[in-house]
Amino acid sequence: MKILARTLAIVAFLVLGAQIVRHAYILWFEPRGSVLDKYDQPLKGQITNASSLDELLSRYDPVHKEADQARLQKPNFDRGPDFLGINEVEPFKSETMLRNAIKDWEEKSKEVYSLKFYWIVGFFCLALGAIIFKWANGWLGLTLQIAAFSEFIYWTSPTFLGPTLREFDRLLAYKLALSAISLALLLFIIWIQKIFTGERKPAEHQATS
Repeated sequence: MKILARTLAIVAFLVLGAQIVRHAYILWFEPRGSVLDKYDQPLKGQITNASSLDELLSRYDPVHKEADQARLQKPNFDRGPDFLGINEVEPFKSETMLRNAIKDWEEKSKEVYSLKFYWIVGFFCLALGAIIFKWANGWLGLTLQIAAFSEFIYWTSPTFLGPTLREFDRLLAYKLALSAISLALLLFIIWIQKIFTGERKPAEHQATS
């Protein structure tokens, strides 16, 4: 059992450590933006600086109404030869950018909720596993601990970068913090269960005494 526990502990340590470095890099050090961003201004800047979903919705509403008016003026636009490039002209371009930003914000909000929920589930599995490992059955306890760290690693794993939104930064900050806490819990489990403490064989003990 100890060999398995050591192997899994090393793997979990490497994965969590790599995730912490990656999250910190993207959150604080990775260059963002493009030299082409100036051509999408000021809308792209407004999307990036939006502090809430309501703010994005307030910007989307008038643009959407303007786009609807344009559609009424051209009822057959979706069958014309220029339909494939319709999202490159105003007001359709702004409508599409804002709609995508709103959808991405909602997706990141859902991911933040799922991250917190499943991490807490993993924490309770870890606590229960540690108790069972010490007082009841080692294999059952280890199984629950494996399940716990699997939850930690999966839900704090990297998120693909979408539109640069504050909600994405909030999700990244949660993942960074929970990855660090998960690593601390791993080190605590290694310490209290003495996973890397080798037991000396009787013959070795006698030879050195």
